[in-house]
Amino acid sequence: MAKTGLDNIPFSKAFFLVAAMLCFFCAGCGGSKHPPVELRYQQEEAVKDLQAKDVSYPQTRFVVLSDPHYYHPSLGTSGPDFEAYIRDDRKMLAKSDEILDAAIERVSREKADFILICGDLTKDGEKINHRHVAEKIENLHTSADVYVVPGNHDVANGISRRYTKDGTEPVASVSPEEFKKIYADYGYASCLDADAASLSYVVEPVPGLWVLALDSCLWRENEAGKHPVTDGRFPGQTLKWIEEVLIRARQQEKAVLAFMHHGLMEHYPANEKYYGQYVVDKSDTLTRLFAAYGVRLVFTGHFHAQDITTKSPEQQAARVFDVETGSLVTYPCPYRTVAFSGDGTCTIESRFIESIDSVDKDFPDYARDFAFRGTIGLADKALEGYWVSEKGRDILAPQIAEAYVAHLEGDEKPPEEVLTTKGTGLMGRIVGFSQKDLVHGWWTDLRPADNSLTIDFENSAGSNDHRH
Repeated sequence: MAKTGLDNIPFSKAFFLVAAMLCFFCAGCGGSKHPPVELRYQQEEAVKDLQAKDVSYPQTRFVVLSDPHYYHPSLGTSGPDFEAYIRDDRKMLAKSDEILDAAIERVSREKADFILICGDLTKDGEKINHRHVAEKIENLHTSADVYVVPGNHDVANGISRRYTKDGTEPVASVSPEEFKKIYADYGYASCLDADAASLSYVVEPVPGLWVLALDSCLWRENEAGKHPVTDGRFPGQTLKWIEEVLIRARQQEKAVLAFMHHGLMEHYPANEKYYGQYVVDKSDTLTRLFAAYGVRLVFTGHFHAQDITTKSPEQQAARVFDVETGSLVTYPCPYRTVAFSGDGTCTIESRFIESIDSVDKDFPDYARDFAFRGTIGLADKALEGYWVSEKGRDILAPQIAEAYVAHLEGDEKPPEEVLTTKGTGLMGRIVGFSQKDLVHGWWTDLRPADNSLTIDFENSAGSNDHRH
């Protein structure tokens, strides 16, 4: 491939190119233009008094899974379109059935009172996939109840499809009503209350603990034939419903934790800048709301990384932890165990799928290589679109992939030089300069630890808290 540079690109095009690079790899921008919602804890003295109540998490143990992206093999695992999809993706879709079975086998042996699944249950909301997921998770545990929330792929998805030797064919997705019906046994039929404006609900899996299952997805905005909306947002009606649930919980002296699909806060520097659609809109408003009512833990998914981050809103002593769990079908194929001791501490541990029948070699190595190669492919395509030479792409793409995979693993340990542009040519240097903060962000491990953490809620810090 011939080298290219600004010398043979018209000035207007070059100017546009540099501006466009500011959104390279971008899945959306952060923030929200929606008007603020007035919440009761900010205005009513009687509600403010509830915040002084000290409600501790009761002793319990549970499991958290996220983003299984289940895809039944009957929908096709061959043909040029499926091969193109896999080539441009980092999810091991063709092995999702095996991986979910392996997760079920492992989780079934865990000591757990309940299990949370943080959305993206299916590849693209296919009804057949939802039905298989509902059947399979019945076997997740003999005694633990399972609770689900939808992810952005799961409801009213406009690209639900099967793959054929000639291309693709549309298949039925599910409406919100069908989603609730399919997963009736996994939260919707046993809930204490449900939000009329979303697929959110609240349950009490163990005495003294309420779990807010929050639907942060924008399935109402999905269109036929188009990819589902990636961004997440709670309408004002849902925010007010959340607060009413939290007020009742305080009045009844119930501790509360929450789980949802989208991240509650940034998980690395420049997260909002480059991948704002992976952090829920009005994130600061929601974090302050949780802190006001003592919701200390929120379990999330969506970005497929093992990462825990924390924030203490201004003028509020309570610290909120966003515990993001990676995808079952993306390296390192994790789930989490969470234990409340009953004495004010919480221990969070990561577990990983270690083997499946169809992979003869070491499965973690296979999964890492799959994610690494997939990321190189995506980076190479993006770099080529910005006229980076083949030599430059060969230098930059592996560095980008290493940073991304390190973030997937969690507990990142950056090398001395995270991104070098030497030998990449003019366009490679421009891209490297404009995107350096993203690569540095992926290598930056915001506190606390990601894969093994004990939180002392008395001082709101992890006993193995760390910062790079």
